[in-house]
Amino acid sequence: MAKRIAYLAENLGTVDRAWGRSLPDLLLATGGNTGNLAFWHATRLLFEAESVHLFSRDARPASIPSDVEVVVIPAANYLHANSDLGRLAELLRALDRPCLVVGLGAQAETEAAPPRLKPGTLDFLREVSRLSPRLCVRGDFTAEFCRALGVANTVTLGCPSILINPDRRLGETLETRIAALPADGPFAVHAACIKPGLQGVERELARLVRLQPGSSYLVQRPIEMMKAIFGIAIEDPGEAAYYARCAEFLGFATPDALSAFLRVHAQVPASINDWAHGLRRYAAGVNTRIHGTLIGVAAGLPSLCICHDTRTRELARQLRVPHLAPRDLIDHRHSVPALFAATRFSGRHFDEGRREAAAGYVEAVRAVGLAPSRHLLGFLDA
Repeated sequence: MAKRIAYLAENLGTVDRAWGRSLPDLLLATGGNTGNLAFWHATRLLFEAESVHLFSRDARPASIPSDVEVVVIPAANYLHANSDLGRLAELLRALDRPCLVVGLGAQAETEAAPPRLKPGTLDFLREVSRLSPRLCVRGDFTAEFCRALGVANTVTLGCPSILINPDRRLGETLETRIAALPADGPFAVHAACIKPGLQGVERELARLVRLQPGSSYLVQRPIEMMKAIFGIAIEDPGEAAYYARCAEFLGFATPDALSAFLRVHAQVPASINDWAHGLRRYAAGVNTRIHGTLIGVAAGLPSLCICHDTRTRELARQLRVPHLAPRDLIDHRHSVPALFAATRFSGRHFDEGRREAAAGYVEAVRAVGLAPSRHLLGFLDA
């Protein structure tokens, strides 16, 4: 029987009236990164429910309907050094309901330097471990990190975004398209990761968009680049200084040159369905954003991720999507078909991984007393 759910998300994959929102409000509605839309949408596809009550991390117990039976938490990058989830831990303790936690991840630049959690976030981790028969984590790095903190009831399933497309032979389709990739695109690039060690990669991705007619540059954050896309003046001195840094980082001579590029080539997604549908016009996607990669895959678009931190590495490996290290992109930067060939993607291996993930989610959903959705069960039907 379907149950009443409390669901920790701002929306289920679409920002309502995105066209009428300010950019700060749009980012707030996407958790600071539009890639969260994919995660929130995909998690909702896993289970049946009579009703779903959306709530935020700062919600108080009195704001949650008393008849809620299960709490669902698409957890993403919750375990990182700057996170303080103490209030959320208090809320879950007060509700004392079974929790379905999906995609929980520990965030760090390297596996050798795991994050040091604040007391509130450590309290959250232990609380959801108590309330969850199985904590669904995104990869082996996060599972090992949790075990080191005394949390052992984890199951490694990646991200449910890999299951958005119900086609059980999606990997076969992707492999066929990869084998026939044109050299001249057009290509979709989800990028703009402004961080040390990634400058060469990000410059190459911006160059790819400029060189291949019809290609697009999709921005999930930061707000300064989003403002430039929409022609909004950047008046705050701090934002202007950061935008100038972005321009230099991406290889543009001036901030105005970056703005001209963005006005012609860039997009800001605000709805999963429109995002995936729009990607169907491209030949392939090359990205530093993992959820941009996964939305491309969901659309049947050959998509690869240049992995640059623990999050992108463990997710790409677990989900078996095409991926490369930054040095590999530099080595093969003159040919997108060569980039994909270097990933040695196997459609059969990919499809097997999706079936294994679906089976794991079915067990996790049932363990908290929910009914798996027809969408989810469709991956397992004979």
